[in-house]
Order: sequence, then C-alpha cells, then structure tokens
Amino acid sequence: MRQACWYEEIYVVQEPIAKGTFKGPDVKLHIDYKGKNMYKGKNMIKGKETYIQNSKELEDKIEEAYQYAYKRFILRQ
Repeated sequence: MRQACWYEEIYVVQEPIAKGTFKGPDVKLHIDYKGKNMYKGKNMIKGKETYIQNSKELEDKIEEAYQYAYKRFILRQ
C-alpha cells in the first residue's frame, strides 16, 4: 500500500510543532498529494492532532494515514 502511494507521489509528512534540539518534539501529520510544493502544497491535507515523535501511536497513525490516502486517492472510495 505504501509502495502504491509513493508511486502516485502521495506522502505522509511529519511536521514538528516546535523548533529546537530537545529530545522528542511533538509532531503533526500531513498527507501531501502528488508532491506539489512538498510541505507547502495546495494538495496537502493537514492533520490537527499531535503525536509524540518516535512513538508506537505515531507509527499506527502513519499507517492509518497511508490507508486513508490509498483508499481516497488511488481507489477513489
């Protein structure tokens, strides 16, 4: 599923909430569709929830985001 998303230039991007060097900043997830102006694109679905970086919860949400993107953009469901 991730391979299909990457082939179609669909990426789940992690954006840190705060800048700095402290360990484990919180992040938000975004879905960048077709790689248009990556990280600033108009074809980006921005997430609202925050997650602790490198956590199991974040890994699960990234997988869920790829499943959502696959169904929405590739299968058109």
